[in-house]
Order: sequence, then C-alpha cells, then structure tokens
Amino acid sequence: MAQFSRVAIAHFEKHHGIASTSQLLEAGLTVHGIRTLVDAGNLDLVLRGAYRLPAVPLDEPGRCVAVCAAHADVVVSGPTAGRLWGFRRLPADRRIHVLAPPHSQRTISQWVLPYRTSAIHTEDVLVRPDGIRLTSRERTALDLARSLKSVDLLSVIEQAMRDGRLTADDMRRVAVEWLSPRRPWLRSYLETLDRRLKGGAADSHHEVILGEALEAAGIQGLVRQFQVDLPGYGPARFDLAVPELCLAIEIDIFPTHSETAGRRSDEWRDRSANEIGWRVDRVVESDFGHEFRNTVQRLVRVHRQLLR
Repeated sequence: MAQFSRVAIAHFEKHHGIASTSQLLEAGLTVHGIRTLVDAGNLDLVLRGAYRLPAVPLDEPGRCVAVCAAHADVVVSGPTAGRLWGFRRLPADRRIHVLAPPHSQRTISQWVLPYRTSAIHTEDVLVRPDGIRLTSRERTALDLARSLKSVDLLSVIEQAMRDGRLTADDMRRVAVEWLSPRRPWLRSYLETLDRRLKGGAADSHHEVILGEALEAAGIQGLVRQFQVDLPGYGPARFDLAVPELCLAIEIDIFPTHSETAGRRSDEWRDRSANEIGWRVDRVVESDFGHEFRNTVQRLVRVHRQLLR
C-alpha cells in the first residue's frame, strides 16, 4: 500500500496540507501511488494537478496554495491578496482572485476568479514560504481599484504605505507604465493616490474619512502624521494637523486611549503641546457614525476661529 514519504509529510506541513503532482513525485511517490492514496481516501483532488490531505481544513490560504500549485503561471491578487496582507475595507467573498496570462489554461473551479493580463512585472510578485505567489502590497492596492469605491481604495493605499513603509512614488510606480484607455480603473487609482493629504500614511480608516471630510469642508493645509518635538514630552506625531494654525486633531479610536495609562499620556502630551501654542482637539469613536457631520462642523468652526 502506498505511503507518504518523510519528504512528502514535511512538504504538507509547510504548505497547508497541499501538494502538486510534481511535488509529490519529487517527494518519492509514483503516479500509481498517488492514485492509490486517492482511492483509499488519504488524498483529495482539489484542482487538476493539486491534492490535499483530507484531515487539514481547506481554508483560504490552503486554496491559494492549491491554485498556485496547480497553475504555475498565476499570481494571487485583488481582494484575496488584500486579505492575505491584512488590508481593511475589502469585499467579503470566498473566491480566490488571481492574475493569469492572457492565454493561460482555464480552471474549471467556480471559486477561482482569474483576471487575464500581461501587465505585471516579476518584481511585483512575492513568493511566501507556504508556496503562495501573491502581488506585492503596492500592486495589490492597484488591483483593488477595480473593486473598491474611492474612499476605501484610499484607505487601502494608506495602509499599504504604512505597513510596507512605502512612499507615494512606490505606489505610483506600479501603475504608470500600464496606463491605457482599456484600463480606466488604473487612472482612478492614480487620481485617488494624488488625492492623498501631505505627510505620513494614515493609521486608520477613521483618520482617512475624517481627513477627506475636513478637506471637503474647506479646511486647507491639512497634514497627516505631523511630527513635532514637545517640551518635557519629546517627539510626537499628530494624526491630522494644520501646522500654520498650530491646530492638531487626534483620532482616539484605539482602546489604549480610554485606559488610565493612555489617558494620562494623552493629557501630558496635550499640556506640552499647549505650552508651545498648539490647540489639540480629540475625536473619539462616538464622534463618527451619526455624529460625524456634527463632528466635522465643530472642527470647521475651530478652524475658522483660529483663522480670525
């Protein structure tokens, strides 16, 4: 009776219980042995050319490994790559989105959704230790322009820049070469990128939507993640700021701000900022949602007062 070799078992352990036909052959199995294991219920065919151990749950990473194992020319992209990167504001579906060459072999599985294109460079493809080939953070953000509304796309761009320590030039590089009338979503991506506020990348989606709303309400000169050295406190960054008016806006949505140590640190920082002429306004999670419009109007009034 056919059995798994140590090499095959080690491979399964590192690849979410998935292996391709060629990988099983390299691990010492034969074509007959693979068929015997399938007939005995010790292997399941996931896609043509890719097998799984029945005891290992077929989760999303596992299905990504299966697609990459079955099709050596595809790259996980779009919402699926976004979920693997931990991006926010993504559509919830169970399909595996991939980029595939224009004339590549089609998969018959309904849970694989290919986007056929040759518009990608090898440096925008990463290979994880578990065998998943996926688009880089910046290329993933670009591909998400096909499925996200503008504000969510901007939020993803900010997160990709923050998590990957990327610049606006890094984000622009993946797009400019592929500009074409056949890809209107690509121009939308560049327009969204150009709409970013000056400064560092946003820490949260709340910061993104508040910055967008304040700029739309007429507040000019906004800067994200503005750095300042506060006396007695040291280096600090304001989530949003109008440096010309010494106006800082902090978005306190993380639980640490409501804890005793967090509150004391915030109070200390605010006092230090006040000493050198800064006004700090704090926006909490309850100021969003139904209160968001009132929150924006309040901050606009503060801005106007400082202008006068």
